[in-house]
Amino acid sequence: MLQANVLETKNGLSGFLRLLESGQEDCVIIARHNKPVAKIVPFRSDDASSRIGIARGQALFTDNWDDESINVEVAELFGA
Repeated sequence: MLQANVLETKNGLSGFLRLLESGQEDCVIIARHNKPVAKIVPFRSDDASSRIGIARGQALFTDNWDDESINVEVAELFGA
């Protein structure tokens, strides 16, 4: 954790961002008159690859998914 006053943060923002991106700091506390008022933390997006396989083991269609009556109904919905 790194603490900086507003002026230091304003002048050194790109450097603080580099520290956060590289993992050297886990957050930057911004202070006004040495009193903490805000916290900058690295942005962590959800990785889409971690969601692959979320439906594994679940039925994705019913037993009669290829029934002729359903095929006709779907065809009618699409104007065939």
